[in-house]
Amino acid sequence: MIYAILGPTCSGKSDLAETLSKKYNAPVINFDAFQVYKELNKGTAKPTKEELNNGRYFLYDYVSITEEYSVSRYQKEARELLEKFKDKDVVMVGGTGLYLKAALYDYKFMDEDPMPKNYLNNLSNIELYEKVLKIDKDDALKIGPNNRKRLLRAIYIFETHNKNKSELNNNGKNILLYKDTKFIGINYNREKLYERIDKRVDLMFENGLEEEAKFLFSNYDHSLRALQAIGYKEFLLSNDVEEVKKIIKNNTHHYAKRQMTFFKHQFDNVERINND
Repeated sequence: MIYAILGPTCSGKSDLAETLSKKYNAPVINFDAFQVYKELNKGTAKPTKEELNNGRYFLYDYVSITEEYSVSRYQKEARELLEKFKDKDVVMVGGTGLYLKAALYDYKFMDEDPMPKNYLNNLSNIELYEKVLKIDKDDALKIGPNNRKRLLRAIYIFETHNKNKSELNNNGKNILLYKDTKFIGINYNREKLYERIDKRVDLMFENGLEEEAKFLFSNYDHSLRALQAIGYKEFLLSNDVEEVKKIIKNNTHHYAKRQMTFFKHQFDNVERINND
C-alpha cells in the first residue's frame, strides 16, 4: 500500500508520515520541491537530521542548489524507489502536489519537447492567441494573449499530437498507475493553520534562518531556482528583518491556500481527517 499524505504546509503531514512509517515499517518518500536541496535547511521544515539518518527517508537533502532539478527527474527517481519497495508499504509526504501527481499518475511532460527554431515567428501574439482559442479555449484564457512562449507551446503540442494539452492529460484527471494507493487528506481550520504557520516562521528565525539566507545569497547566484523558495527569496526584498518575517508569513499563508486548492481538485477518493 502507498499512503500518500495530502495537506497544506504546517498541517501535521510530517508527524503523520512518521507515525505511519513506524507502524508499517515503511520507507518515507518526499514530494516537496525544496526539501530535496542540501543547502536549504532552516526554511524548509525538513525532518530532523536524526530522522533523515535512520534509513527510512528518501529524496530529502540530496541535491545541491547548483544542480538542475525538475519534476521529470523527480518522477524518474520516485518511481525507481516505488519499484524498489514494491513489496513493502510506502509513505509519500510533501507539499508539492505536482510532484506527487507526476510520480503516481500517467503524467506526460509535453512541455519538455524542444520546439523548432523560429517556430511561428511570422505570427503576432494576438494571432497565436486566436489559434489557441480555437484549439483549447480554457487553456488560452489561462495563458492570456501576452505569454508568447506558452502560446507557442500550446500550438506545438496540438500540431505534434493532434490533441490539445488537456486531452492528452485526460482533462487533468490522469490515470493512476499505482492502484494500491490510499490518499489521506489533512483538514485544518484556516485561522488556526495560519497561527501555526506564523509560529513556525518565528521559530525558523530563532533557529538561524536569517543567517542561512544571508550566507546563501552571499555565496550563490540569486537567480537559482532553489533560492526562489518561500523563506529565502523574501530576504532580497527588504533589509528590515521584521518586514521580511512578515512577508514570509503572508507568502506562506497564500501558499497554503494554493496547496489546499490543488489537492482538492487534482486528487480523487481522498480520505479526509481533521487535525485541528
